[in-house]
Amino acid sequence: MNQYLKKSKTIEYMSEEKNDALVGEVNTDNADNQVWLIKVPKFLSESWQKIGQGEIGQIHIKGGDNISLSYGPDVGQEFQLITTANTLDNQPLKIFSEDKDGALALEGNIGLRCDIKIDVESPQYRDLMKSRHNKYNTKTRMTQVIDDSELFTPTLFDANKVKVSTIGITQKKKSTDKKEKLPEDEVLDLIFSAFKAEKHLDLKTLESFTEQPKNHLKTILEKVCILNKRGPYHHLYELKPEFRDNDKSKDEKK
Repeated sequence: MNQYLKKSKTIEYMSEEKNDALVGEVNTDNADNQVWLIKVPKFLSESWQKIGQGEIGQIHIKGGDNISLSYGPDVGQEFQLITTANTLDNQPLKIFSEDKDGALALEGNIGLRCDIKIDVESPQYRDLMKSRHNKYNTKTRMTQVIDDSELFTPTLFDANKVKVSTIGITQKKKSTDKKEKLPEDEVLDLIFSAFKAEKHLDLKTLESFTEQPKNHLKTILEKVCILNKRGPYHHLYELKPEFRDNDKSKDEKK
């Protein structure tokens, strides 16, 4: 059995604070509807945002827990869905919609939660990751007019600082020390961004840059990186050939 996914309404999750601040009436005609909540990766969400009204994919129910999602005629990829039934142990969730006039309606209760299982070994996913990696490594040139007062001559200290061979990847630290586990596609974006600056990186640097739990990060690194176990880059990660730039790095030209 196939179910069609259609993009027709703007659905908004109501936080507890916003829910408490609601004033006025909420349409409850669809309050008894059972709704599926599907958590999708960033690239799929971005793809759907570009589509107007109408069909955006299909749900294939093949019996039992064998459920899959296919989307986009240009992508033509099918993902397995891992389902989690809503139980008393789970926090109950409801779906609300809001029209252009600000009128709210209760669209139903979430009866089933789903996560997409991505096959990272599939050719389609590899092509997608390579495309995103190339996007992060595309330099954007920008011309800016500045005042003479903003010009400066580098000192010896500044020059030496530029030539330091240690890795210079920085990222603003979060206000808390607790590391929040991000979705895999978002971690991949951070990993590719890190390797834009350096070809070889150690685990400690990647952990600091992505701010991810070590085990979660290592699991994702294994899918797109090689860990050198000998030679001059011992214990350093590098991207697998299929995820690297087409351009040769400076150290390869020497």
